[in-house]
Amino acid sequence: YYFDGIKTFFAPEWGFKTREYYPPPDPANALLSFAYTLLLKDVEAKIQLVGLDPYLGFFHTLGYSRPALALDVMEEFRPTISDIVVLNLVRGEQITLEDFEQTNDPERPVRMSREAVDKVVAAYEQRLEDRVFHPLANGQTNYRRAIELQVRLMARVVRQEADSYEPLAMR
Repeated sequence: YYFDGIKTFFAPEWGFKTREYYPPPDPANALLSFAYTLLLKDVEAKIQLVGLDPYLGFFHTLGYSRPALALDVMEEFRPTISDIVVLNLVRGEQITLEDFEQTNDPERPVRMSREAVDKVVAAYEQRLEDRVFHPLANGQTNYRRAIELQVRLMARVVRQEADSYEPLAMR
């Protein structure tokens, strides 16, 4: 249902029918996958920073090539970081269909231009600096720090130093 809602933000010519991540078959899925990859690397880095194993998660399937805990934690931030970045770029026409090339490669059916990659990275990095309320920060902090604080809370629960994990409520 979530991606049915996301789909409404893309004009029909974007070809976004459903979420397909590997390989992304259309420009919308390619944008989402790239933004999720950026978020995943930052979440995984914070998990390693606090000394947890990013591959031992709770909700995502465990596997040698899947950082399950990082995928678990990033779910909390996907809508407010990655999805917002992509939707703002598309709705603001900073990235258009002209930024993509259809290939004949079944492993990579769509390719983003270098300029579009740079725009996504810049918008993503800017979003991480946006302020958000976090109770462990005694008020406002940026998203980058909020991710770290949530991972630290997760570590406290895993180490049985806290009884429960409280997801970050976005206001």
